Amino acid sequence: MIFFTRHVRPEWALVMVTALWGASFILLSISLKGLSPALLVALRFIGGALVMALILRSRLFNLRKEDWIAGFSAGSCIFLGYFLQTVGLQTISSSISAFLTALYVPFVPLFQLILFRKRPGLIVSCGILAAFLGMILIMDPGRISFNGNFGEWITIASACFCALEILVLSHFANKCDPMLFCFTQLSTVAMWSTLYCLTFEDIRFKPTGATFVCLAILIGMIAFNQFAMSWAQKSVSATRAVLIYTLEPVFAGLIGWLVGEHMGWNTLAGGALVVLSILVSSWLPGYLKSRKRLNPSEAS
Repeated sequence: MIFFTRHVRPEWALVMVTALWGASFILLSISLKGLSPALLVALRFIGGALVMALILRSRLFNLRKEDWIAGFSAGSCIFLGYFLQTVGLQTISSSISAFLTALYVPFVPLFQLILFRKRPGLIVSCGILAAFLGMILIMDPGRISFNGNFGEWITIASACFCALEILVLSHFANKCDPMLFCFTQLSTVAMWSTLYCLTFEDIRFKPTGATFVCLAILIGMIAFNQFAMSWAQKSVSATRAVLIYTLEPVFAGLIGWLVGEHMGWNTLAGGALVVLSILVSSWLPGYLKSRKRLNPSEAS
């Protein structure tokens, strides 16, 4: 972890997170053949919490009240995002669910403005809009029809909690040790998902060897992802972070293409728009600042 934080830029850490998110879809689909959904989530986060506990060891005694408040806040948002999306999927199609969940992208700057009175810059705002449009293209808008039923509104609520998770991470990141923050997040999600699994789900546990392999990889991914997000969002703003997170469907589509899935024109165009929006939003502000410093007369 120390080597990672010293030699990796925060933005690249978040790119790595989105790449792992994109790769996780295949692993999840294999795991769900042997495990029920809530049980898979519970085992994944319990495993992630145990991995972090083994890494931290004696440092767990350094946990403060603030670490638990931060982890409980972020972890509860993570769980509610998963839970409400799962509830919504019982009555709506996966394509509509994916589209509505993607609303977390414009929700982040909206909630940041409402909760923290912080307005994103024009360039970043345009980048977020372009990235969101790119995500819609990847999801093929021709298959989407919004009917306004209960499942769709529940999925919109899920997107709200996904956006709140990013804002909560940014709010607490500079107040907490990222490894301890990661542990409290994973522990909170493990607690909520276990309670849900035991209370509401018809548990299915018929694992194969492939199930255990995929589950082990998913556990490693979730531990790394939550640590990387907690660490990177110390210096990467919530609006810049959400821009990078829009790369998830791009990586998912690319990995799907590598394993033989068809990639249509809309996926290619949407992916290009997402990547372009991130590159321009990351490069243009710095370029304009340097131009202003070199040619102060142009600013007048």
